[in-house]
Amino acid sequence: MDPEIKASVRKLFVKFLLFQAVIFAVAVLLAVSFTAYFKSRLGGQLAAASRDMVLSGDSRGAMLSLTTAVAKDFAGMTWAPAAGTDGFSAPPGAEKLRGLFYASARLPLFFDDAGRYRAGYMSFYYSRLPPLLWAVLGWLAILAMSLPVALLERRRLIRDYGLLLDLRVKESHASLAAQVAHDIRSPLAALDSVMKDVSSLPEDRRELARGAVARISEIARDLLDDYRRPGAGAAPAEKDASPQDIGGLLGPVLAEKREQFAGRPGLVLELSAAPGLVARVRPAEFRRLVSNLVNNAVEALEGGGRVSLSAYASGDRVRVEIADDGKGIPPEVLARLGRRGETHGKAGGNGLGLYHARKAAEEWGGTMNLESEPGKGTRVIIELPAAGPAGGAAAFLLDDDRLVHMNWRAAARKAGVDLRTFSDPAELLAALAEAPRASAVYIDSELAGGVKGEEVAVELHEKGFVNVSMATGHSPKKFSHLPWLKVAGKEPPWGG
Repeated sequence: MDPEIKASVRKLFVKFLLFQAVIFAVAVLLAVSFTAYFKSRLGGQLAAASRDMVLSGDSRGAMLSLTTAVAKDFAGMTWAPAAGTDGFSAPPGAEKLRGLFYASARLPLFFDDAGRYRAGYMSFYYSRLPPLLWAVLGWLAILAMSLPVALLERRRLIRDYGLLLDLRVKESHASLAAQVAHDIRSPLAALDSVMKDVSSLPEDRRELARGAVARISEIARDLLDDYRRPGAGAAPAEKDASPQDIGGLLGPVLAEKREQFAGRPGLVLELSAAPGLVARVRPAEFRRLVSNLVNNAVEALEGGGRVSLSAYASGDRVRVEIADDGKGIPPEVLARLGRRGETHGKAGGNGLGLYHARKAAEEWGGTMNLESEPGKGTRVIIELPAAGPAGGAAAFLLDDDRLVHMNWRAAARKAGVDLRTFSDPAELLAALAEAPRASAVYIDSELAGGVKGEEVAVELHEKGFVNVSMATGHSPKKFSHLPWLKVAGKEPPWGG
């Protein structure tokens, strides 16, 4: 059974138990209360009937007359004069009928009818068991009637969740198909362009064709891997992210775009990338999102025009910009772009390109923003945490297991990563005091002394660190209340 269905069935069962507990408590309370009320009234009638004999001192006559009446409705009675003289009980020893299983109705007797001079008290004892038994029987009857209703509700809940899961699967299939159809258009267009003259293909064009085919394979493989991976949706783009030379990724994309749009007159595609820019991304996915954004920029041009692709450092961030001098986007439309299904100015557009770019940038710890002015063009700005020089990115690990330290250090040495390991949260915080806020930090959830790693992660997030991951075996759902927090496994992210 699906975990969500199990959780909902458990909630239904708990609600049913709470409802039955409330019904049982109400039944007991009503039974006890009504019994006490009617026994008190009956005792009052018996006390009034025997008042004259009791006050005249005819204890024997009072005992004889009360014994029969008391035996019908009570377990016993006692008379206790106010003057402190000896009273009597019927049957003898009735005053001992107290405790957990018996209750009493205590009624005063007065010498005068106005009730100003108290003569003493008559107490009538009765068992609590009969009303409690009736309460239990009533509750069992209600339980018998409500149990089929609860079972029907359980069956309905399972059926509705089953339908919901089927709907989610269908939506996932549709989303996957739409993403594949959207992402392979660009490399296929480039492939179609170069293949028109295959007989006289020079080496550089053959290389471009091979690159386009490779990109199609990457797109299909990545999307299918994400679809098949258990728990897909829990930051799949972050799983294989690694330090990459951003300029080295942008060059092949622009070469592909120039070939794709070679037949478009007046179009200028230019690239300006500072050297040494490194950020943690998935290479295939990053090239794909840049390709989609360049396509959007070209389609925004009504004829010829300029599309510029630039990358440079901005503090401890890597900033990638795709700008065009096209028609621009109205402000009311600009605010909606980047959401799933939102598009502008493209016949048959589905909004997946911008949505995918925003989602991927956020999963890599960055942001994507749009700036546009009608008539002057549009600029897409992607900012990612800088990861330092390629192959030499600094990273920090907090884990109280020395074997984990050894495993991660071995993987880091092999990948050329400067890894620093810590067992104490205070030591980690001290080491990060002067570290760049884009530093990669990995934290175990269960630390020594009952310390929770996610609490340390929150403290780092509040200090401005943007690349914090939980290196834990727990499910990402455990940390869903911290949407900025990434979740990795216990294995090193650089391979074994």
